[in-house]
Amino acid sequence: MKTSRRDLLSALSSISALSAICSSWLSADTIGQVLSKPGDSGEQSSEKVQATYDFWSEDIRNPDYGRTRSIGPNVAPRAVCIYYDKSKGFVTGSDIGDIGLPDRGDVNVLVNVDHIRPSTNDQSRFANLDGGSLRIDLQQSTPMPSLTERLAWTAIAAFLPENKKLPPLKDMTFDPGTTWGKLTSVAFPGGGGTWTWNFFLQHRKSRWMQLFDTIRSSHGLLLPIMGLGLPAIAVTALLTVDKIVAGLTKDANTDWLFQSADNFIYATKEARDSFEGSKMRLKQGMYIVIPSTHLASFSKQQAGLVIKDGLIVPANTSSLNVMDAAQQTIPDVTYITVGVTAKVRAPLK
Repeated sequence: MKTSRRDLLSALSSISALSAICSSWLSADTIGQVLSKPGDSGEQSSEKVQATYDFWSEDIRNPDYGRTRSIGPNVAPRAVCIYYDKSKGFVTGSDIGDIGLPDRGDVNVLVNVDHIRPSTNDQSRFANLDGGSLRIDLQQSTPMPSLTERLAWTAIAAFLPENKKLPPLKDMTFDPGTTWGKLTSVAFPGGGGTWTWNFFLQHRKSRWMQLFDTIRSSHGLLLPIMGLGLPAIAVTALLTVDKIVAGLTKDANTDWLFQSADNFIYATKEARDSFEGSKMRLKQGMYIVIPSTHLASFSKQQAGLVIKDGLIVPANTSSLNVMDAAQQTIPDVTYITVGVTAKVRAPLK
């Protein structure tokens, strides 16, 4: 009997599960080699490989990384988060505004990737590669009253296209909450936290992609998109996950659709005022995540566009034609539509 997707995701929803999988899949001799830095074991290390390893092992937790890194053709595009306001249209950063922002409180957050729509160019990149992976991290900025350490939630979607073909657009979805078992929301004490959005492709099957392929085949699954979730882990454990990803992806050239280090998000005035630096309001509704290199093109074309059924289409599009229209709308822009539920409640005593 085949294991269902929900059963598998529930079984893998802990950091101990990830460690066990790595330990059973890799030999003892291989584990040290995998987790070593590029070049430590004598292999040639390109600047691109080193930059990717450094990002996963260090830079991803540096909020200033996006502003301080160099600019060049080999530098990965940043992930840009844009809020869809039904009256204002698509707005970024401070343009979201703080009207109606509660003074204080804790917030329960639920994040769902409604659709992933690669640009025409990025679809062809998938066709020439062996897979890809989308990783989403959420972290508390303040620990819960009963704990001494902040908690984090990470969800990873692995794309394992058959014959190097992506699944149909209707199947290009990912629900992080499902990978976290029965958890219905993430708790942000004080109303603030961070999130990261990282989407990468690989030229050949790295150990990272082979790991997901092994999970899929060993459970008799036929899934083009697989999810792995690690819910409510200590932030120190999240750093271990970062190093595992760094080690398992270093043996294949990585192409980034977009990349982001920790970005502060807030749902209360208290959380907003507690953080000095770049930040963004977390508001109930729809966000999109796009590569920074596509931002100028999106800005020129976004007038008259709306989000309908989780996809960006012209405002007058019929519900019957959303899928077809989405394929033709802003074809040069890769985007992810993200549904966010953010409910502020009284602080825990």
